[in-house]
Amino acid sequence: MAAFSPSQVTLNTAKPTAGAGSPLIASEKVNLHYGTTQALKNISLTIGERHVTAFIGPSGCGKSTFLRCFNRMNDLIDSVRITGSIKIGGQDIYSPDVDVIELRKRIGMVFQRSNPFPKSIHDNITYGLKLHGMKAKSDLDAAVEQSLRSAALWDEVKDRLHTSAMGLSGGQQQRLCIARAIAIKPEILLMDEPASALDPIATA
Repeated sequence: MAAFSPSQVTLNTAKPTAGAGSPLIASEKVNLHYGTTQALKNISLTIGERHVTAFIGPSGCGKSTFLRCFNRMNDLIDSVRITGSIKIGGQDIYSPDVDVIELRKRIGMVFQRSNPFPKSIHDNITYGLKLHGMKAKSDLDAAVEQSLRSAALWDEVKDRLHTSAMGLSGGQQQRLCIARAIAIKPEILLMDEPASALDPIATA
């Protein structure tokens, strides 16, 4: 696997939405190794608030690895070694005093393959909301509908919200995962090729 370096990857940033301000994410000379294999090489960039940014590059160049640096999911791999700096909101997220669980509460993620919880459709959405302190049934139900509508899934599942999410098609499961991620309104939403698991009609 070739190391992800600035010369290999296109950084495509859409026009910022209303309210865009100072940089929210800033990386400086980030290098990452899996054992003796270097996957990221000297990555420095900034991403502003309320921007939609895409990393575009060849398969296997380290795009997903870099994305997972922002919520420290690479920490779960024993052989990983990372150097450099990544700041979110001005805070170095690799500082020893950072609470990784609290960091991940602020950063949602949708993976390339759908990973619904083995719960009902409704409970998939409310699980994170309850962890964030939402308790009122009316608020939970409203959030379920809003997030499912945003993911273009509401009309397909509104009459079976309390059935297992595992019974959905692959594309529906991925849209459920998107709905689940946006329901908690994260500060940052990471999406690792989420459209690869969608039905063609859902990408129109």
